[in-house]
Amino acid sequence: MGHAQHADLEERLLHRMLFFTDAVFAIAMTLLVLELKPPEEPSGLTVDSMRSLIGHIGIFAMSFALIGVFWVAHLNTTRRLAHFDWPTAVVNLLFLLPVCLIPFAAAWFGESLSASAAWAFYCWVLIATSATNMVLVAVCYRGGGKLIAGGSPRGELLYRLSRASAPGVAFAIGLGLLASGYVIAAHFCWPIIGLVFAVSEGLLKPKAQPRTA
Repeated sequence: MGHAQHADLEERLLHRMLFFTDAVFAIAMTLLVLELKPPEEPSGLTVDSMRSLIGHIGIFAMSFALIGVFWVAHLNTTRRLAHFDWPTAVVNLLFLLPVCLIPFAAAWFGESLSASAAWAFYCWVLIATSATNMVLVAVCYRGGGKLIAGGSPRGELLYRLSRASAPGVAFAIGLGLLASGYVIAAHFCWPIIGLVFAVSEGLLKPKAQPRTA
């Protein structure tokens, strides 16, 4: 096989992997809405049905946003990916496994907002998604960025790993709060994601390389 044919095959494989990933994300986001059901009371909304509906909408919005965060992270990780290899494809599938579990975890938590087991499972799914995202980043940027167009500047891998860890750190803290008995506080651990992002941007983001004339 000639170099041009090999490059064409590699490009097609890379595109298939990315298109497949986008489809999985789109389906996972769409499945979240299936838990949003209208009230069953014929007379319309009651206090109980309204409380249940608000809970489901809140879980839908949070889960949609979190899946969106992971999609944007995947987009950012792979936007300069210039070469396909099988380790990346396998780890990409591993990353999609917990992503597919998010709608189920959201549905369980939405049905029982006060149940510790449901929230703990939701946290573990988000931690697993964050951890596999970190593995994907490490695989894509291994070898000094040999799969990346233009290579990877020094410090970029650590910066990207720190950002990929943000949801995992936030929901690990949520698990800790849950174990300590702070159930309501545990439900609001997700803003920590933004804090970890800010720390990564401020301390670990590689400085732009000066352009040469």
